[in-house]
Amino acid sequence: MRQHLPKHNNEKMEESSRPYSFIRIAISYIRYYFTSDTRHDVHSPFVYDFIDHLLKPAQLIHLPLIEAQRQALRASKQHISFIDYGKQGMVSQKSIATMAKNALKPKKYARILASAVRYYQAKHCLELGTSLGITSAYLASGPTTSLVTMEGDPQVAAIAKQVWEELGLHNITSVIGNFDNTLAELGDTQFDIIYIDGNHHYEPTMRYFEQLQYNATAHTLFIFDDIHYSPAMEQAWQQIKASAKCMVSIDLFFLGFVFCKPVLQKQHFVLRY
Repeated sequence: MRQHLPKHNNEKMEESSRPYSFIRIAISYIRYYFTSDTRHDVHSPFVYDFIDHLLKPAQLIHLPLIEAQRQALRASKQHISFIDYGKQGMVSQKSIATMAKNALKPKKYARILASAVRYYQAKHCLELGTSLGITSAYLASGPTTSLVTMEGDPQVAAIAKQVWEELGLHNITSVIGNFDNTLAELGDTQFDIIYIDGNHHYEPTMRYFEQLQYNATAHTLFIFDDIHYSPAMEQAWQQIKASAKCMVSIDLFFLGFVFCKPVLQKQHFVLRY
């Protein structure tokens, strides 16, 4: 679920926190597409390997049962009221169909997440932002994977649990509540992949990245959703890339990958996908 920061007195900061309009993000995507690298432009063996195993259509995982659940959600007539902690705890009302259409990661990118879990043999994964549970199902699809997924609203989490039950997924633990409180419940549990799709703004994104270092190892893969969602998210992405903790970053426009392995040479890639 996307959360939004409360209004800031500084008008410049408030403006930078606003998401792009459709036209602006379309222009940004066109710029990305024509300036990004293809497989033939990459000379890093590590990233070449990433492309071959995660971005080639023939290598991506096909999970038709999960996609059937996505379609069922998009056809739902149910409406719910849910708490949006990012909007100062205000209650929003939406249809499940609208949420399924607008808030779920498209199949094209969800398949990359599932492939990453399998290729990097991730046993323990963490997701911030369950939404309706479709992306969670992709992350939990690995044969030896367990997933902890965090969601702010209990009604949204309940719908996600129904999805997992239909899919027979019993390796998912749901944590419900404001991330500012529930992240502390993780204790010293360490994760192989951490997917952050909770609050698409600068301050919380940076705070989650720093806080979750306690739950990461030198081999943990961080994945950030919607890194070009707004100027504020782009600012966070630039700062994460510059962090000493980030060795290799890969920008797929709608997803950002951060590899922290200290043996890697610090490099940043923008790949066409």
